[in-house]
Amino acid sequence: MKLTKYIIVLAASTLMVACGTQKNVVSTGTVVQQTTSDNSSDTKLGYIRKIYDNTTYSNNIVSKIDFTLNAMGKSVSVDGKIYMRKDDVIRITLSPLGLIEVGRVEFTPDYVLVVDRIHKQYVKAAYTEVAFLKSNGLTFYSLQSLFWNELFLPGTQKLTESDLSKFNTELGSSKQRKVTAQSSNLKIEWTTTTATAQIDAATVKYGTGTANASTASWNYTDFAVLGSRQFPATQTLTFSSKAVKSNATQKAVIKMNKLTTDSKFDSRTKVSDSYKQVTFEEALSTLVQF
Repeated sequence: MKLTKYIIVLAASTLMVACGTQKNVVSTGTVVQQTTSDNSSDTKLGYIRKIYDNTTYSNNIVSKIDFTLNAMGKSVSVDGKIYMRKDDVIRITLSPLGLIEVGRVEFTPDYVLVVDRIHKQYVKAAYTEVAFLKSNGLTFYSLQSLFWNELFLPGTQKLTESDLSKFNTELGSSKQRKVTAQSSNLKIEWTTTTATAQIDAATVKYGTGTANASTASWNYTDFAVLGSRQFPATQTLTFSSKAVKSNATQKAVIKMNKLTTDSKFDSRTKVSDSYKQVTFEEALSTLVQF
């Protein structure tokens, strides 16, 4: 039972801490580099538009997953499922051996929910209510862009055509191109495949050279057909921050085994009245027992 609680709490803490950098993607003043306004596919703007056009059209993504965590000196793997609805919810459920759900982590635009079904307790909080995230914050929309393999900009909820000129890239004959956007204390860099304009990785660096310096990286592999687009079936998140006590790198791997566009799922989890609500700090405190 202790291992079950460890899996649930560690999964939540890894995802939440890793995405803690992202509120700064929204809150900082935007000072991004400009590209040309040419529409040709051989120009900077044309290449950015090609990346933008690769975005999946599906509003829903559902798949069974293999979820692996390497964090806090421990490594665990568990079966589960991921549910994503655009601009609405990102949910990961955990079910060892694919049998009974033991817990879930759910992100919405307004709050994060962690449910421990074995011990009948849960955490539900606005992103600013979690003490160790408060200084960095969290935004649902930037997290969503990382999960959905998309470009995003500081200060925006959703990209528009006019936003595309705010990204920068260097044209050349290499197999990969870097695409960047930045502000005074934040830099976002995407690695793309030149031939297809596919995003292969995203790295967000905040506060470089400061006491709160953080780096979150998202790597995308195993692209599979989803509708008329390609979607990364395996996503690997790594994170490190001086703001976190250990400053150790944490890693989570989500392997989606069967991508679907199923829309038949509830967008919000209803927690039973028999469950006890606890703070995220109380849930994290149990980790010292392992």
